[in-house]
Amino acid sequence: MKKDNKQRAAQAAENAEAAKAEAQASASQAQQAEQDQQAQADAKAPAAEGPEMVSVERAKLEEASKQFEQAQAQRDEYLLLAKKVQAEFDNYRKRNATLRVDAEDEAVRQCVLAMLPTLDNLERALGAAEGDSALKTGVEMTLRGMREALAKLGMEGVPCERGSVFDPEMYNAVMTCEASEDCPAGSVAEVFQTGYQVRGKIVRYAMVKVAQ
Repeated sequence: MKKDNKQRAAQAAENAEAAKAEAQASASQAQQAEQDQQAQADAKAPAAEGPEMVSVERAKLEEASKQFEQAQAQRDEYLLLAKKVQAEFDNYRKRNATLRVDAEDEAVRQCVLAMLPTLDNLERALGAAEGDSALKTGVEMTLRGMREALAKLGMEGVPCERGSVFDPEMYNAVMTCEASEDCPAGSVAEVFQTGYQVRGKIVRYAMVKVAQ
């Protein structure tokens, strides 16, 4: 009886070990099957997501290209505006420089014009002085100094003498006379008052008599 019981126990143990081994094998197969299924799913996932990712990247690239073109257009617009402002500023600077020079020249002309009566009086005083008196010497020195000072401001005498061809742009005819052999018609017969110009512009016309 005891022997039979031992045999049954041994058989049961063997069966238990076999069942355990079979269960482990089944569990191992199930785990392997799950791993294979996961691997297949991982392999299929990129294929499914690939077109979507490409589409997204293309959209981003197109948006970036659009923004770049907009930035270029804006840059060109700002550059054109900057060039326009620079050109306007250069023109303004040139006009301002011209106006400044013109204003300075006109101020000098007005100054010289205001001094011409004094210059005329000194010339008359010198013409009226007699001999080699100290008065005449003083007038000569004063007249010379004044002429030099006015010359530094750009004053020049208008060329005019008897026989010169009458030029209405430089001379002011206040009298006429008959023409003669040494003074043909249309020429200056006599100069009553010297004319002057300052920096290329007449400030006083020469007062003359013209032969006709």
